[in-house]
Amino acid sequence: MSASKKKREPRSRGAMQLDTYRNVAAVGAMIFVIVIIGGGVYDIINNPPAFVQTSSSGASSAIYPYLGDQTINESIVSMFLYFFAFLGLYLSYKSTQVLYDRSKANTMMLAGIGLTLVGVAGCYIVFAIKGGV
Repeated sequence: MSASKKKREPRSRGAMQLDTYRNVAAVGAMIFVIVIIGGGVYDIINNPPAFVQTSSSGASSAIYPYLGDQTINESIVSMFLYFFAFLGLYLSYKSTQVLYDRSKANTMMLAGIGLTLVGVAGCYIVFAIKGGV
């Protein structure tokens, strides 16, 4: 029997468990990176407020107007935006592996590009509001 005509052997239970562990480890690493990049360590160490007073009239904001500090809400927003960017990149990657359904691949690619743009543009807007741009 030639190599192209050979039947695929069923995967063993150990190989499937290893794939499951790999997927869990990848998701855990992604969450860890998002928390670190989003300012989770800063939030744990400094315990910043959720809102800050931005003017003498008493107006409050969820985004600290200076680059040196941040609020809890700002951290959460940035973590969600980073998650959207990572998810968009992942969807774009997975769309290249769909061979049997062109419509599904196109939909996944467009959703991935859209989520990536939302994440990157949102991070840029938050940075611009802080006065960094």
